Amino acid sequence: MTTTTGLRPDPEKWAEEHQITIGKHTGGEKGRRLKDGTITLRSDLGPVNRRCTLAHELGHHVHGDTPTPDRHTYARQERRAWEWAATFLIDAETYKQAELTVGPHPGALAAELGVTVHLIRVWRNMTLKKDRP
Repeated sequence: MTTTTGLRPDPEKWAEEHQITIGKHTGGEKGRRLKDGTITLRSDLGPVNRRCTLAHELGHHVHGDTPTPDRHTYARQERRAWEWAATFLIDAETYKQAELTVGPHPGALAAELGVTVHLIRVWRNMTLKKDRP
């Protein structure tokens, strides 16, 4: 994939620099963070989903999240991991440049930035929160 704005940091490289092992699994959720700190990604993910899912799992790693049956804690961990991923993969200047290049449509922005539409929405929600008084 070629974008005119370029891609932000590579989560694969970041994981390697932080000595985080990345493996594969078949079926089930897109990504898992195991108790030993290993991250596994579903083997059938395309490049964009792999990139975003890995960034999300790295967010869990950074925050020291552990699996929990408590739905409120789980929801908080998921939101925080997606926000970390959005911040890791998208910055304000790159987003602005992409919007000038392709317009405001989430799908066009996602393609331009090499992320999922979901991550565009997460990033936008974070930005809106910051802009509110």
